[in-house]
Amino acid sequence: MIEQKLRKVDLNLLVVLRSLLATSSVGQTAKLLGMSQPATSRALASLRELFDDRLFVKSGSKMKPTPRAIELGEPLESLLSSVLRVLDPPAVFDPSTSQRRFRIASTDYGATVVLPQLAPRLFAAAPNMEVDFRPLAPNSFDELGSNDLDLVLYSDNPVPGALRAREIYRERFACLMRRGHPAEPRGRRLSLEAYLAHPHILVTVSGGRTGPVDRVLETLGRQRRIALVLPYFATAALTASTSDLILTMPARAAQAYADAVGLTLLAPPVELGDFGYRIVWHERVHDDPGHAWLRRLIADSFREDA
Repeated sequence: MIEQKLRKVDLNLLVVLRSLLATSSVGQTAKLLGMSQPATSRALASLRELFDDRLFVKSGSKMKPTPRAIELGEPLESLLSSVLRVLDPPAVFDPSTSQRRFRIASTDYGATVVLPQLAPRLFAAAPNMEVDFRPLAPNSFDELGSNDLDLVLYSDNPVPGALRAREIYRERFACLMRRGHPAEPRGRRLSLEAYLAHPHILVTVSGGRTGPVDRVLETLGRQRRIALVLPYFATAALTASTSDLILTMPARAAQAYADAVGLTLLAPPVELGDFGYRIVWHERVHDDPGHAWLRRLIADSFREDA
């Protein structure tokens, strides 16, 4: 096994070998490396055992490398240079030159709200950076820990313990219906009776046929009729614009869809409270400078709304 072979190798021995190849002298190598001459001789003995070769032989007052020692010179230089690169401190993160690609999982709600705020700031500061958005999936939190994903945009529902989260804004709910809908009120709020008199669209990414609205209605002893269940907010808004279905959804995206397709935006007939929307990441990338920069940029994109 490669691990067993590497455990037998003392990296300091390779440093001694490099110096011996350069000086052909145990005494000069000892002086250059700050070692005693006996310690350098012991190191040479260990190298001979490691490579099963004499490596250097006496020739007058000097030592001459064997063919095997000469053969080792080039790969030894390459190896030690690679080790130095591994030990170098990480390069300073510069967004203006970075070519990193970040992978973010989100519902279409998160993409609708976050991307228009984030994109102009991100690509102005980091023109060579790339961002891949992926659908939020049941394994998205696992992917944060396996290096397949960098960030998840998520509500303030509980997340696994190995993850960190930062709230970027608070969100409330709004209702959408087509203009000219039979239940469209004169003011900006639906009555509960008008709300319950028409069928509804439910958007859920986790399955089921109930959501926050239904849980509140249940406390009031009321129930709405869910006619259509979808995993996509944008599709739900387009459907509401061509039917008498009512859609209740987070307000920021609701405003965007209302402006885009001419929907009427209304306050819900009952108090639904608000919730926090967050960026979620794994502990493994918490101290990464590029990742920290992106997290700050996303949070700063919504600071004016706080």
